[in-house]
Amino acid sequence: MVKIFRGDEFIDRENEIEFFKDKFKSLPSRILWVYGPKSTGKTTIIEYIVENELLKDKSLNVKYINFRGKTIYNYDSFLDAILEEKEDNESQTELNRIYNFWTFKLEAKTLKKYKEKKVNLFDELIKEFIGKKNILIIDEIQVLEDIYIDDEKLLLNEFLNLCVRLTKELHLSHVVILTSNTIFLEQIYNNAKLKKTSEFKRISHLDYEIIKKWLKMKNFNDKDIELIYGYLGGCIADIKKLIDNLKYAKSLEEYLKTETIMARSEIELFMEQSKLSQEETDKLFFVFRKILEENEFNNSKYKGYLDIISKLCEIEILFYDPAVNITYPNSQIYKKAFEIL
Repeated sequence: MVKIFRGDEFIDRENEIEFFKDKFKSLPSRILWVYGPKSTGKTTIIEYIVENELLKDKSLNVKYINFRGKTIYNYDSFLDAILEEKEDNESQTELNRIYNFWTFKLEAKTLKKYKEKKVNLFDELIKEFIGKKNILIIDEIQVLEDIYIDDEKLLLNEFLNLCVRLTKELHLSHVVILTSNTIFLEQIYNNAKLKKTSEFKRISHLDYEIIKKWLKMKNFNDKDIELIYGYLGGCIADIKKLIDNLKYAKSLEEYLKTETIMARSEIELFMEQSKLSQEETDKLFFVFRKILEENEFNNSKYKGYLDIISKLCEIEILFYDPAVNITYPNSQIYKKAFEIL
């Protein structure tokens, strides 16, 4: 149930691991979009699989491009993020093989051509996949939005066209794209061309029984576990934070109430900084009320609220799932915060 990954506990993701392992054994045919609420461990799951499963198979050519934390503000900075000059002796050591999956390693003359736009990057990159068993993983691809290669070509569109060619058209590589921005994903989901060439995998917070087993191992009693789950749900990041900081609180209940007040303050700060109109404020509280009553907000049932929902998704208070057109709190603590607004 519990593994250790990078010195930390990795909790019960066997189903997800098996899903990805089975996926990578099949013929590449669609882009796989991986999404879900914040702190569900999407990136951790993928990186666990890369480091503990994929890199052990020397027949695989794995490329993992993580745009999180990178400053991508134009086409040149994008190239710097994904391309790197290959050293003469680079392919000779196992150590280099393991750590070279972060970028495309190219000969100096080839790299120069790309940067000078003498060749089409995305046409030429396909050559890097020919004759290999490939897996391309991209994290937080939405950072490429609104960046142009030139006056006409949008970088994101060209990159996604490459992904379509690698999967559906040429069957050269599996392509997995992770995003925590579900409003961005909604645009992809409703793009007819991309929807036909994509499939979607949601990673969710863990359910009560898994959390209960884990916290039992931590010597929490049934009453405390129910209290924790009532406030934090199955959000592993929030529960690990509780475990690390509980010794500084007067009691478990005090800690959870303090976390709720902090979540409420996030919402209040958003409302203050956004200068919402009365109509937007009314919409906001209607969404909160329905989530409290129904545990979700059904966008098909209650139309005309996606504008305010989008703003709350951007700051990760709400989570919108375009596959079912339903909005949820990003974690249970925000639902508790709605109760005291």
